[in-house]
Amino acid sequence: MKGMRQTSPSPTLPRWRELISSPQRGEVGRGESVSGTVIIGMGNPLLSDDGVGVAVAAAVAERLKHRMDLTVTELHTGGIRLMEAMAGYKRAVVVDAMLSGAPPGTLQRFDPKDFVTTKNTFSSHDTDFATAYELGRMAGVPLPEQVSFWGIEGREFDLFGERFTDEVAAALPGAVNRIVAEIMEWEGAV
Repeated sequence: MKGMRQTSPSPTLPRWRELISSPQRGEVGRGESVSGTVIIGMGNPLLSDDGVGVAVAAAVAERLKHRMDLTVTELHTGGIRLMEAMAGYKRAVVVDAMLSGAPPGTLQRFDPKDFVTTKNTFSSHDTDFATAYELGRMAGVPLPEQVSFWGIEGREFDLFGERFTDEVAAALPGAVNRIVAEIMEWEGAV
């Protein structure tokens, strides 16, 4: 069935534990992946450019909702929570704001193997994504076969407001188009 679901990881029972102990999405057991793509938007939509990942994820999911099985999730921190949000999907796309020194509005794609930390994927109270992903694999969590990270360089992260800076707002359509193209290619629908 094609369509879009919105989810958020359970605050009391991590999603990966649910998948290992009592499969929710078909016949999933230890170390197995299931179908579908999860699009994870990272950030805080109330802090100007920090919310760009959430906005792009929602726009990508809206664009593809009638074409494939999608879930869109919003997260505010990475590490273990990010790994949990991917559990049980074949493919995962993570979109976040970044502070790399590039011009605001710059879009960059990262593979997990050469991943750099974006604005919300690291917390001093957690571990980084690469460590969390490896721990999940070692524990038998059913993690995606295909994962991509997209970072959009922001300019303003401390200002309360739901409006993006001009550079980030101008980058949104291109970011959505590139991520949609990648997902379509993954799905073999190009």
